[in-house]
Amino acid sequence: MTEVGAGLFVKSHVARDLLQSAALFRNEHLVVWEYVSNGLQYVDPGVSPEVRVRLDDKGKKIAIADNGRGMAWGDLQNFFVMHGENSDRKAGRPGRGRFGTGKSAAFGIAGRLEVTTVRSGKRSRVSLDRSDIDAMGNESPISVMMNEQEVPTTEANGTKIVISEVHLRRLDQKRVITFVEQQISHWPRDVVVWVNNHQCH
Repeated sequence: MTEVGAGLFVKSHVARDLLQSAALFRNEHLVVWEYVSNGLQYVDPGVSPEVRVRLDDKGKKIAIADNGRGMAWGDLQNFFVMHGENSDRKAGRPGRGRFGTGKSAAFGIAGRLEVTTVRSGKRSRVSLDRSDIDAMGNESPISVMMNEQEVPTTEANGTKIVISEVHLRRLDQKRVITFVEQQISHWPRDVVVWVNNHQCH
């Protein structure tokens, strides 16, 4: 009979895991689609999904805003769990993937991620910087900056992702549009996606 080794554990280096996951997102179109697809999928019943993408090449910034169902504080905490199980899938509702990569995708091309989300009349806003990830040299959790926690608001449900300090030489709007249009052509329902002033079809 095999005995469990005393003091032996499988450990994970959180910062390294996050950056390895981020490395899968080397281009702006992959990063944008990661957040656009989340906004299209996670909506309240009866809501027609709409996402607006703003590419600011001069400001080295990307903003993605949706009219999805938003996240309560507990959902936002789960959003930042590495390899955490998708709550919809766990509840028996099929989704895009088992483990969300939203917390890491931005860092494939940028230095900062800010998430503002509204759910049921409460707004939360958090941010994470690449410098905080790089500073972690052990298995300790990475601190996420809490800017607002469930502040009362009259805003509608939805989430806005702001990716800043983009290190790409330029943001290729045409490539983003082409990729988004290819993806939504296979989407199971009617959706609306804008990239700057262009409505994707």
